[in-house]
Amino acid sequence: MALACLLAGVLAAAVPAYAEHQDFGGHRGFSTFTANAYVGADIAAPLSLDPTDPGYLNNLIATVTATYVKVVASDPPARMAGLAREIAASRPEVVGLEEIWTVSQAPATATGPGTFTVVFDYLQLLTNALAAHGLHYAVAVTATESDIIMPMLDLTTGGIAYGRITDHEVILARTDLPPGQLRVSHPQTGHFENYLQVPAIGLSLYRGWCSVDVSSRGETFRYICTHLEEETVPAIQMAQAQELLGSLDHNMPVVLVGDFNADPLHRNGTTTYDEFAQAGFKDAWTALHPHNRAGGLTWGHDADLADPTQRFAWRLDLVLYRGKAFQPEELEILDARLSHTQAPLWPSDHAAVAVQFDLCQPKAPGHRF
Repeated sequence: MALACLLAGVLAAAVPAYAEHQDFGGHRGFSTFTANAYVGADIAAPLSLDPTDPGYLNNLIATVTATYVKVVASDPPARMAGLAREIAASRPEVVGLEEIWTVSQAPATATGPGTFTVVFDYLQLLTNALAAHGLHYAVAVTATESDIIMPMLDLTTGGIAYGRITDHEVILARTDLPPGQLRVSHPQTGHFENYLQVPAIGLSLYRGWCSVDVSSRGETFRYICTHLEEETVPAIQMAQAQELLGSLDHNMPVVLVGDFNADPLHRNGTTTYDEFAQAGFKDAWTALHPHNRAGGLTWGHDADLADPTQRFAWRLDLVLYRGKAFQPEELEILDARLSHTQAPLWPSDHAAVAVQFDLCQPKAPGHRF
């Protein structure tokens, strides 16, 4: 084991200088990062309208248009650049991201939407920003979840158009490391069979997961990124968690990251977190901060990302793991302000979480607050 760690140190010395600090002195470590990138506005507003109201169509167009204006005002390019800076600060080997959106618009035709044009591709914005930092990441797998199309006003012509938002989970992996230090394979995606439906308007809101198999410094494990349903429908959220847990191979180590929408202390009314604990998963925050279970909060910025006085309320963004190989060493909650004096003040309504695991012999963890 000592020889393996020594060899890992030699390999670390051979990679570019910008990667050296994340290798933690040659330990056989694995580093990861997870974040919810956030669309930029409260997109639930159109779903709350009453379709039996005689003025429903006009109300829908007005509400969708107002929501679209807020998404544009949230400055997705600046926010994805801010997310890239957070990734650059920790230089993780594998990144799991939720709510990586594609925002599109199409003109209205006699039969419905015409050809959609992409307005914001959050994944492209992010990968461009990462490349501008000199970082080398490739998309390992992408899962496509909800794909929502609704009528709105064309802000240029004043005529009717259609707005479209498409949700994705994404796993990125570094490409500048030696194959013996990091290799990803076997990309997979899946939708949960339990999902939220809005039958009054014929809308299905899908959630799911994506995964890759990771080989890192002699260890092989499955890396999964997921986004469970919100706390407003706890039964669906619980069913999705049970689906995910039931699909796992108990003989394979797992790192499971994402926005679980489930607070460990049940502060948002959910108990889903307990399912993962009962299935043998450990929580990187709890392992490193056993006397501060109420800390590590990751969610609570206002929908417009404008209120610097609003405090985080829940811990929804988790890095869980199952398997003897993993020993969390460090964890950082990343919520850096953008350089704006007006909204948006942050990249997302969530903070990001970065974790460094030791894959050598377990030892007493270090704390970072």
